[in-house]
Amino acid sequence: MIGVGFMNAIGKSSVVFVTLSGLFWGGWVLGSQTPEGQEAIARAYATYTEQQTVTNEDLFDSTALRAVVCGGSENGAQQPCLAVVAGGKLFVVDAGSGAATSLAQRGVPMARLQAVLLTSSGMQQMADLGEMFGEAARGRDDALLPVYGPADTQRMVDGLNQAAGMDGATRGLQAWGPSPEPGRSVIVFEADGLTVSAFTTQEDAFSGRVGYRFDYRGRSIVVGGDGRVVGADAAANADVVLQSAHSQALAHLHQQASMTAAEVAAHASTSNAGLVVLTGAGNQVEAQVQIAEARAAGFSDVVSGRVGTLVELPLDNMDINVRPL
Repeated sequence: MIGVGFMNAIGKSSVVFVTLSGLFWGGWVLGSQTPEGQEAIARAYATYTEQQTVTNEDLFDSTALRAVVCGGSENGAQQPCLAVVAGGKLFVVDAGSGAATSLAQRGVPMARLQAVLLTSSGMQQMADLGEMFGEAARGRDDALLPVYGPADTQRMVDGLNQAAGMDGATRGLQAWGPSPEPGRSVIVFEADGLTVSAFTTQEDAFSGRVGYRFDYRGRSIVVGGDGRVVGADAAANADVVLQSAHSQALAHLHQQASMTAAEVAAHASTSNAGLVVLTGAGNQVEAQVQIAEARAAGFSDVVSGRVGTLVELPLDNMDINVRPL
């Protein structure tokens, strides 16, 4: 069952945000340019951020497998980022521009970041790696951040380490390219009931793309980036598939390599996916067009994943809850 709604904690957080907005605009009119007014606004934002962080600690309990959309598209440029939380650990799939800020603004504690998983070694997927390392290292003693991705990941990460004056051995980004073969997954993490596997398809292997499957105590999430993973064997019977897609019109206009919403829907039907979350829409209109095209292709369990969307898979039932974070 797919549900859409808010938890009590999120509702409380929203009330704080509304109050905070009122303080800001009221303070601007009544004297935010004074030292006292600026200090009051700073305290209000600090209080909101602290409460949001405490609220989002619930994301890390062991009752569900969760995914958060933390990147999208801005002015036509892709800024890919998806966060997956399970067993008290945070994984980020693709570190597009602004990814670290997007997560921090939503109170997601970056000190819990276990690894960054890249679906491609392109600069769009790696743009925020340095910032993400800085946010993660600030809250813990470990000075290394594992980065998994295609075979070319090692060379790209070595360049980033060198530019930042880090060695990647005692401090910095620690890269590994698992290099899965089509039809054969490679486990990149396994502990506490969670297994994370990297996989690819024949077409994606040629273009240097990989996807990731998260299996946690009977629930599963597959993240495909802008590859063509939804029809892969490794994605079969997944509860949720998060897949970047384009509308038919935009795919033809910009000659996009990623799948159209209709193609995603067709593959999802044959692979028995529970829910498809389409990511990468630049605006609400494009998102609605993608959903309409997917449903017209015969797959009804599809939603749009905009920045801030939370997908939650409880372990005590087979529900799929989708709501804003």
